[in-house]
Amino acid sequence: MSAPTIAPTTQPSADAALEPPSLGRVAIVHDYLNQRGGAEKVVLAMSDMWPQAPIYTSLYRPESTFDEFRGRDIRTSFVDRIPVDRGFRNLFPLYPPAFRSFGEIDADVVIASSSGWAHMARAVAGAMSVVYCYTPARWLYRHDYMNTGGRPARRQSLLTPLVGGLRWFDIRAAHRAHAYISISETVRERVRRVYGLDAPVVYPPVDTERVQVLPRGERLLVISRLLPYKRVDLIVAAARRLGLGLDIVGGGPLLDDLRRSAGPATKFHGATAESSIVQLLETCSAVCVAGEEDFGIVAVEAQAAGKPVVAYARGGARETVVDGVTGVLFDEQTTACVADAIAACERLTTPPDRMAANAARFSKRAFAEGMARELAAARRRFNPSSTGAMAVSA
Repeated sequence: MSAPTIAPTTQPSADAALEPPSLGRVAIVHDYLNQRGGAEKVVLAMSDMWPQAPIYTSLYRPESTFDEFRGRDIRTSFVDRIPVDRGFRNLFPLYPPAFRSFGEIDADVVIASSSGWAHMARAVAGAMSVVYCYTPARWLYRHDYMNTGGRPARRQSLLTPLVGGLRWFDIRAAHRAHAYISISETVRERVRRVYGLDAPVVYPPVDTERVQVLPRGERLLVISRLLPYKRVDLIVAAARRLGLGLDIVGGGPLLDDLRRSAGPATKFHGATAESSIVQLLETCSAVCVAGEEDFGIVAVEAQAAGKPVVAYARGGARETVVDGVTGVLFDEQTTACVADAIAACERLTTPPDRMAANAARFSKRAFAEGMARELAAARRRFNPSSTGAMAVSA
């Protein structure tokens, strides 16, 4: 994959009016609404495009996700009645029946925002089913997703006997869709490999205008769920080795372990208000991403604020970060490699406004235009009597 380049941009404001494609009655389906992540921001953008569309999801925890979901037409499954929030991943055997429990969703177009479950929802006969895919289910196709330090997590050991059946349901559901859309070229290749489907790319929406472009500050910043595959432990160790200040926004099961290993200049902010996150983005020295991201909205938000990114040279970072210009990519997930990349990032002299120009490629308007383009193309190909997306030619 060739490295991205920065080109001048003359696109309109992200808030400029853009008429979404006329699709009739639209329904949106999402895995779960109990996190403040990039996928949830995508659902909000879809809901803004089609305000009348109901949002179907397995569970909804208003206090644990973005306030903007309040007041929208959110329809939950029986899983919502289980008093679980942080431990929601342990309910994995219940998600396939949860989405089947909606029956056949009555809409002209059903758009599933899926990283593993939402695409299992079914639509009425004659409806067009579209999947916006963050990645084929990590817990089914990536053995490192729930592991840390080479030791299988308890959830992974419980999942192993069920993998064969869950993969069968997953692949069957994928082939029921009439169109697949990927969030990045990295995910497009995974979809091709796992499902045998081609999934054109529409990059997720990034609110590039919510931050000011300001000079670099003095502290490193991490905005991440604290999960094993995110490898925040490497950034904590590297910051301690270099004696640098580090701010960490986000929560997760590794919080206590990271607190114990962090240096005195590391501060954990937990689930922080959006206004505080904006301030941290605008005043940090660099944003660090040590895990393989499917796309990586945080890396784009950092560049929108004129800040460079230190990132693992796999996944979406290769599409969003210009190595040696808007950030530094490292090849191995070790403390030494992360520390070297942070040191190299400190030496970058790229003007903040040039970094922001790179981020503009991933604006909310660019997402809306991309979705309109792909949905229009899917509509032209759509045959109401067909039952699935077109497979990739051998």
